[in-house]
Amino acid sequence: MQTTAPRAAGRDRRTGLMRHVELPAEVLLIGVLVSIASLPLVTSLAAAGAGATLLREMTETERTPTLRRFGALIIESVRQPIVVLAPIAAVAVAGMDLLALAAGLPGGRPIGVLTALALVFVVLVAIRSAAQWRPGTAWRDALASAIESVQRDWRGSTMLVGAVVVIGVVAFEVPAFILILPGLLVLAAVAVEARPTS
Repeated sequence: MQTTAPRAAGRDRRTGLMRHVELPAEVLLIGVLVSIASLPLVTSLAAAGAGATLLREMTETERTPTLRRFGALIIESVRQPIVVLAPIAAVAVAGMDLLALAAGLPGGRPIGVLTALALVFVVLVAIRSAAQWRPGTAWRDALASAIESVQRDWRGSTMLVGAVVVIGVVAFEVPAFILILPGLLVLAAVAVEARPTS
């Protein structure tokens, strides 16, 4: 059972208007950091995990998210090859499926539906593993736990699918928000993982 970490030393608990201003600003900062770090694509899972850790530290211990801390978390993540290889494998498989569909593969419609469902599953596993990852833990364990969570916690998975759809609509309608949307998706994943399931 995970306990709440002690509040970060040297930071007084903020209340009232100041806290209401700080919290959205910190979430937006994390969103921008996750977006920028995800641009190479191979670092997207590491960036999401680092962002989720910053969000948990911010809410559990009131630790201010910083670029230095985010960078340290990214470096710790990418030392594990699976965190880089998993996005490459997912993109490669999805790309080959899309090419096969575009080439007019027989049975294209059923295969297209199966490909879409597989991509939804992969995205859910990635988001949930990022929300479950902790510094010092193996990404392999986080991914295995996320696969189990996607299957066991169907309510949480449904919430995250809804979040992905909403974020996709916002990105399509207001492209100026694209820079912060990955952070909001990470926030949704952390909230889903932290909610009581019993």
